[in-house]
Amino acid sequence: MKFENIEKRLIEALVVLLLNAKGRVVSIKATSLAKLAGLGSDHSAILKAARLLQKLSRHQFLTTAPDSKKNKTYRYILKSEDELWQLVRKDPELAKELLVKILR
Repeated sequence: MKFENIEKRLIEALVVLLLNAKGRVVSIKATSLAKLAGLGSDHSAILKAARLLQKLSRHQFLTTAPDSKKNKTYRYILKSEDELWQLVRKDPELAKELLVKILR
């Protein structure tokens, strides 16, 4: 599977996660995003999900949770006040298109 297809599936999974969120805060790990996208727990899929989350964090769409010394993986936090959350709630298709354009 090509990286572009995997990236699109990961973005769609992120949008679905935000649309189905019942609370005001969503925490995301690369492994859970890869599984939600239907990519399984394959190491390469998890790395691609981690890179996607890291890119979104660099563009300040996500924030990282405070580091825990016991855990080596990053947990990304999205709050209901964040720009990405608001965009997904207003127009999910537009949010997908914009995320794809930003990440390229």
